[in-house]
This record gives sequence, structure tokens and C-alpha cells, in this order.
Amino acid sequence: MQFKPALIACVATAALASTVALSGCSGSASSASNADCEHTYTIGFSHPIGEAEVIKALKSLAKDHATKVGCVELLLDSTTGMKLESQRATVESWVTQKVDAIVLWPVDSTAFAGLQRQAQSQGTKWLTYLTSMDGQNGSVGFDNKLQGQQIAEDVTAWIKKNYPNGGATAAVTTLTTLPPSRPRYELPIKAIEAAGIKVVSEQNCTDQACGLQIAEDALREHPDLRIFVGLSDESAIGAMKAFKNAGVDPSAVYIAGQDGSPEGLAAVKQGGMYRASSAIPMDALAASIVDAAVAAVTGQGEPNQVTPTVLAKADDPKLLADLISNFERKG
Repeated sequence: MQFKPALIACVATAALASTVALSGCSGSASSASNADCEHTYTIGFSHPIGEAEVIKALKSLAKDHATKVGCVELLLDSTTGMKLESQRATVESWVTQKVDAIVLWPVDSTAFAGLQRQAQSQGTKWLTYLTSMDGQNGSVGFDNKLQGQQIAEDVTAWIKKNYPNGGATAAVTTLTTLPPSRPRYELPIKAIEAAGIKVVSEQNCTDQACGLQIAEDALREHPDLRIFVGLSDESAIGAMKAFKNAGVDPSAVYIAGQDGSPEGLAAVKQGGMYRASSAIPMDALAASIVDAAVAAVTGQGEPNQVTPTVLAKADDPKLLADLISNFERKG
């Protein structure tokens, strides 16, 4: 099974760039329909939270990138709500089909160990997304530590300017069930406390409903709550609604989220209390899913890829526009 020479060069070049730009080879790649290929490589991508807007965009952009690369068919899992049975059934079907590569974020790694052995024994490459499994052939993800550092530095600067002598409290949402995400909340908590602000709430939460509830409860018990850092933009958006409902002066509030969701980026762009989002460039992450899998299959390029996050703020409108455009062209 071999790619055409021109396509190998294109994929190898793309794999070396964290933000993949195929302009140099997109002309030939986009014109190379799968029907013209000596072999079409089949890649399965499974993410267990398919209902999230950011994941919908990620899947769509990955599909687009597979089309640009050419000679690649990308299969997508429809699992939602971290449902293990649904994800396992999908991945099992891919193993039965003997696809060329599988990229997944497993709900429970131990539940997939047998399928991994079966897949690899028949030549299917096994790559992970945002986690790791023994014996994997590659990985795709973004830097949780960098995300935490970006928010930690931003909130520290805001506190020094607005509450240099204390006088406020903070809340941070967490996800202790997902160890790789720890830097996303541990680093901001450490920075806030180092700046002299007490963190009065640390609770697991990734959606708007719990973000709203946590902020409402915290504001009731601590009327001086003025800082809220969400593990996700979703939880931070929920908190923003609570602050607005409580009539708190936006100029006295710092809210930040992570991931760069459509609503989070829109809130940052609008200005006011939603100060920042540590955002994942979705186009680059989507491209890395395809490129890493192709590299693992062909041995050409880098099968382990990390997409750096960027800090989206209202004073950088170009960056915001670039990030938002990923969702506008998700198709």
C-alpha cells in the first residue's frame, strides 16, 4: 500500500507543521479524488462528547482536511455523553472492517485494551487523542499545561491591576476524573492564591448549567466573588450569566474559559467581564488527526502531534477572527 510520491511529500510536509497549511500542495491534493488513488486509507476518529459544538467543528474540519490530503477516507464516531457502550460498538466495527488507523479518546482505556491488541495484530495503527495507552502507534492532542499557564498569567496580571490588595474571592471549575486536564485548573488556582485571592469554590463542571449553579451559589455565600475561571468555556459562559443576573459591575469581574468554543470566543469579542479563552486552533488540531494517522500508517511524517493553544482576548481582533472563522466554515 503506497501513496503517490507527490502525496507523500505533501503529507510529510504537513506533519512537520503544527499549524498545517496545505496551500503548497492543496492544488494537487484537492484534485486527487479517492477514485484516482492506488489505495484509499481509512481512518476512524472517535470522540465520546460528540454533542459539543467544538467537537462538531473539529470533526467537520478533519473531514475537510482528509479531502484536501486525498486518498483518505475519514470515519467519524457519533457517540455522545461519554457513553462507553456506543463508543466501543463503533470502534469494534472499525476493527472488524480492518481500517488502516483508529484515533480515539477512550471513555475508559481499560475497556479498549483487547480491541487495541486485536487491531494492531491485524495491522491497524492505534492512536490516542488527549490520553495515552501502552503500545500506541501515535497520539494527537493539545497542551493542557500551556492552557493552564496562559490563563494563570492572564488572571495574575488582572488581579495585580484590579485587586492588588485583595478584596475579592474566586471560583475555579475542575475535572478531577480526567487527570490529563489537571494543569488547566491547578495552575490558575496556584496563581490566584499567589496573588493574594482566596479560591472559595473548586468543583467539577464542564457545562453551562453547572457553571451557572456554581457561580450563583458562590455569589450567595461570598458576595465579593469577582473571579471565575472555567475548565471549559461552557462552564465560564454559565458563570457569566450568573454574574449578569446578580447585577455585578462587569468592570470589576474577571471570567475566563478554555477551549475556544463559539460562545466563549463571541463573549471575548464582545468585551466586558469575559476576559479571555485559552483556545485550541481547531483547524490545526483537526489536521493533526489525519496527518498523525497517515504518518503512523505510512511511516512518513510524525505520528505524535501536539497543537499549541493560544490566548484569545478582545485586544487581538485578528486572532479572534481567525479562531471564529473555524466554526463559520465547519460546513
